[in-house]
Amino acid sequence: MFVNRSKQKTALTRAKVIFLADRLAVLRRLTSAALLCGMALSMNLWFPISRSFPRAPLLIGLPQKVTPPVEYFLSTLLSVALVALVLAKRPMKYLIVAIVALFLLCFLDQTRLQPWVYQYLAVFVVIALDHQRRGEKLSVLTLSALQSIVASLYLWGGLQKLNYSFSHEVLPQLLGPTQNILVLSPRQLSALGLGIATIEMFTGFGLLLKKTRKICICLALAMHGLILALLIAQNQNTVIWAWNSALVLLVVVLFWRSDISIGHVFRYWRAGNTGSRASIIVAALYAVLPILSFWGWWDLYLSGALYSGNTPVAVVRVDGGIYERLAQTTKRQVFVTKSGERMLPLYEWSMAELNVPPYPEFRVYQQLTREICSFAEDKSQAELIVKTRPAIMNGSYRVIRMDCSDLDD
Repeated sequence: MFVNRSKQKTALTRAKVIFLADRLAVLRRLTSAALLCGMALSMNLWFPISRSFPRAPLLIGLPQKVTPPVEYFLSTLLSVALVALVLAKRPMKYLIVAIVALFLLCFLDQTRLQPWVYQYLAVFVVIALDHQRRGEKLSVLTLSALQSIVASLYLWGGLQKLNYSFSHEVLPQLLGPTQNILVLSPRQLSALGLGIATIEMFTGFGLLLKKTRKICICLALAMHGLILALLIAQNQNTVIWAWNSALVLLVVVLFWRSDISIGHVFRYWRAGNTGSRASIIVAALYAVLPILSFWGWWDLYLSGALYSGNTPVAVVRVDGGIYERLAQTTKRQVFVTKSGERMLPLYEWSMAELNVPPYPEFRVYQQLTREICSFAEDKSQAELIVKTRPAIMNGSYRVIRMDCSDLDD
């Protein structure tokens, strides 16, 4: 009798290990397919066929003419690796190729480090670190780390939206298709913005707890459905359509009918190997580092700030001499102010050419403007104008202006 019970318990354990491994395989294939879709929707970002939007490499001074062939090679390598990750049963070597290629591509141009790219890269790293799973506990640790990555995205996304600009600038734009039906006063917009941010934070925190998981899964699915509907209705930012669709599937695979919770991390820590513990550390850093963004010590797009209203915005004033040297795609984004100045908005330029926003960091705006300054015969012909991150309570902001001579310092 005792032997039968022991065999039955062993069989159940093996079945659970297989079930957990299958869930991880689905996550790996889903993430690979989602990244491929994102690359396809922002093709000029990865395969720069006709790109005039400048690069912003992490290492300043990389030659622009040498970069495109390297980008083509790395992007092709990444695409092949992602296809293999969807199809292969033994994915480790393809995971390493994908991680290295993606890291180098982001190193060559920070614009590629979009929030969705950052999240997919973190998922790949966690799966790769724990590639030698030998039992239920190690698979549980890996899944716990992946749950933390996805849940923290909602938590920080909600926190970043707790500001005046989200409620009074970003939210009205998102609700554009409903403006004839839903007319809100400033006070109602503030209340709605606060409610959305609170629900998003609750969703992130509640996904990690068994008691609130089901309702938070429903909240996440409803939120992504609403965002998709609003973006599709306005035909805006198609890359985000793919990311929202992927997040719906990631939430279902990671949390639906899962009895794994944050408590398993502490319970199984000692049973983990080096890789599984490292994956937990990576997930913990992913979840904790965004707090530094509120002091400017961590990048905003790595901290859930997309569509938050909590990012700086930049335009470049260009004189006639520079304007005539710009590519036609770039010229179409230029607008003329009432005082007759030509302004090139970096957001619209990036969206028009790459189908992704520019990386919203001051250092990146400076790098982009330096490339425009290369067309200038006089240092005053171009000027970077940055609207800084707005104040949380009232949306007030400073304006920083730097011409080409300031950027040379």
